[in-house]
Amino acid sequence: MPSLHAGSIQALRRHPVKSMAGEALTTARVLAHHGVQGDRAFALLDVQTGRVASAKDPRRWGALLDCEARFVEPLAADQRHGPVSITLLDGTTVRSDHADADRRLSTAFGRHVRLSTTPPPQAELDEYQPEHGQNRSGPLAVGAGTGTFFDFAPIHFVTSSTLSRLQELQPTSRFDIVRFRPNLVIDTGDAHGFVETDWLGQVLAIGDEVRLHVTFPCPRCVMMTLPQGELPADPEILRTATRHNRQLFALLAKKLPIVGAYASVVRGGTIHLGDPVRLEGTAPLRRAGAFLHVVARAIRRR
Repeated sequence: MPSLHAGSIQALRRHPVKSMAGEALTTARVLAHHGVQGDRAFALLDVQTGRVASAKDPRRWGALLDCEARFVEPLAADQRHGPVSITLLDGTTVRSDHADADRRLSTAFGRHVRLSTTPPPQAELDEYQPEHGQNRSGPLAVGAGTGTFFDFAPIHFVTSSTLSRLQELQPTSRFDIVRFRPNLVIDTGDAHGFVETDWLGQVLAIGDEVRLHVTFPCPRCVMMTLPQGELPADPEILRTATRHNRQLFALLAKKLPIVGAYASVVRGGTIHLGDPVRLEGTAPLRRAGAFLHVVARAIRRR
C-alpha cells in the first residue's frame, strides 16, 4: 500500500521529570522502548505510600506542574537520561546529582519524596477521581516497557486539527499544547476534526527513520484543566472533550473523553521539526499484539 501524506511535525516535547513542565525540542531521538529520549526519565516517589507522584492527584501533587525540569547538558546517543535541573515555584533550582536533592524536594512539596530514575516493582501513581470524590492509585505504564514512568505508552501525540476543533467548540478556553503534554504535535493542515481516531492501528512514518504504531486513543482527566504557568484553571477543557469526543476505550470497556492518541515505537531514530508524517497502512497483527500486551501486563499486576 502506498504511503499517504498526513502532515508534518509542528512541535517536539519531552518532560524529564514526570508531571513537571518540560522542554521544547528542535530534534529528538526516539528510542525503541523509551520513546523520546529523556522523556519521563525521572519521577518523584512518595516514600510513605511508595507511589509515583503525579498531578493526576492535584490535591497532593498539583504543584508539580509549576516546576520546570531540563537536562543540564545534551544527552549522548547511548544515554536514557542525565542530570536534570529542577526550577521550583519560588525560582530556586535543585540539581538531581546533588546530595541534598531529595531533602530540598521533600521540603518544597511537604512530603518525604525521593527523585528516582527507576520505578518500584508494580509501580502505581496517585490519581484523583472527581466523579467519585476520592483518591485512588492506578497502574503505571501498562502500555509501555517495564521500568518506565509513562502514564500508559511511550509516545503520546496530538494533531493540530484536534486542537483547532476543540478551540472552535469552546472559543473562550485556551487549548494550549502545554495542557496536554504530548511528545509530538502533528500539523495536519486543512484536515478537520479528531483525525487521530482514523489513525488507530496505522503505522506512522516520520522523516526517514522513525516508525510509530498508533495503538490507543488517549483518555483525559482533570489534570489538563489545572493551572500551570500562564494558563489558568479551566474545567471547560475537560467538559468540551467529554461533550464532543467521547470514544470507547476498549481496555476499560467504556467511553471516555479523548484528546490525542498513544503510539508504540516500531523503529527508532531521529526526528526533526518539520519532518513529514505519512500513513503507511494498518498493522492488525501489531494492534492485536499491543492489546494483548496491555491485558497481560494488567493481569500480572493483580
